[in-house]
Amino acid sequence: MSKENGGGPGRPGAIAVVGATGLIGRQLLASLWQRDVEPDDVRLFASEKSEGEDADYAEETLPVERAGADAFRGVKAALLAAPAEVCRPLALFAQKAGAWVVELSGAFRADTKVPLISPGVNDGVLDRPFSGRIVSVAQPSTQALTAALEPLRAAFGLTSVDATILFGAASKGRSGNERLSIQTAALLNAKEPEVQVFPHRLAFNVIPGVGDFENGLSAAERASLVEVARVWGQGQGGPELTTTALFVPTFHGTTLILTAHLAAAADADTVRATLRAASGLKVLDDPSVHVYPMPLLATDDAAIHVGRVRAHGTRVQLVAAVDNTFRAAETAVDLALELADRS
Repeated sequence: MSKENGGGPGRPGAIAVVGATGLIGRQLLASLWQRDVEPDDVRLFASEKSEGEDADYAEETLPVERAGADAFRGVKAALLAAPAEVCRPLALFAQKAGAWVVELSGAFRADTKVPLISPGVNDGVLDRPFSGRIVSVAQPSTQALTAALEPLRAAFGLTSVDATILFGAASKGRSGNERLSIQTAALLNAKEPEVQVFPHRLAFNVIPGVGDFENGLSAAERASLVEVARVWGQGQGGPELTTTALFVPTFHGTTLILTAHLAAAADADTVRATLRAASGLKVLDDPSVHVYPMPLLATDDAAIHVGRVRAHGTRVQLVAAVDNTFRAAETAVDLALELADRS
C-alpha cells in the first residue's frame, strides 16, 4: 500500500536489499518507502566497490555495506537484485540466518525446489509446502507473457504460443542504460562509439541476440522456456512455446508480440472482454486513434498493458508492454513483506 493511500505493513522487521546501488535496487528502495517501511528497518548491501557509500532512502541516506556470511542476522526478508553468481551464495547465507529470500537475479529460477512466482498466474505456489526459505521472481518478460495470456488460457484453452520479446537497455541494468546513452550521444556527434555491455552497438540498431547462444537459442530465449514451463507446468500438458529475443534501443520497458493458438475459437471482441475482466492487466486497444501498448505508457506502472488484439479462429495476436524495472521491484517487495509476516 502506498504512502498516498495511507497505511502500510507496520514494522515487518529488518528488510535487506542486496544490489542496492543498481537500477532495480534503487527501485526496490522506492517501493519499500512507498509501503511505509521505516529507514531503521532497511539494510543495504552492494558490491565491494560500493561498500562505504550512502544511498538515498526518501529524505534520508543509509549506509551501503558489503554482504557476507554474517550479514543477515536479524533480517526477516532479503531482496536479492545482484548478479546471479553473487546472489547464489548470499541467498544460502540469508536462509541459514532464518531470513526469507526473494531473489530477482535468476540464480534459482530453474531450481524446481524453489518456488517461481508470476503474480496473478501462480500465486498459489506459496500456499503449498516447499522446502527452504528462498522464493524466486519470474523475470518481467515471463510475467508479462503469462499474465497477458492466462485469462485466454483459462477461458479457451491454450495449445501453443509464439513470442517475440523486445528488451530495452534497462534489462542490462544501470550499465545498459548508461551504454545506450553514451552510444547515442557519440553517434549524434558523428563519432563511432565503443561496443561495450551489448554484443554490438545498440544505439540506432536492433540486436537479435540476448545472451550467449546454445543449440540455436540465446540465453534469454532458454530462460523464457524454462520459466514459462515452470509457471504454467508444460510437463502437465501446458502450451508449447517458441521465443525470439532481441535488444532494442529503448531505455526502459519490455515489449512482447504474442501469437496464441487457442483450443477453442474466439473473436476479437470476446478476447478483449476476457482481458479487461482480468486483474493486473490494462487493455489499450484503439489503433484508429493510436492507442496501444508502448513502454512509454507502461512507465512506473506495475500492470501489464495489452492491446492490438487480432483474432482469426483459434489464433489470437496481441502486443504487451511492461516496465520491467518497476514490475520486478513491486513484485519482489510485495512478496518480501508477505513472507516477513510469516514465522
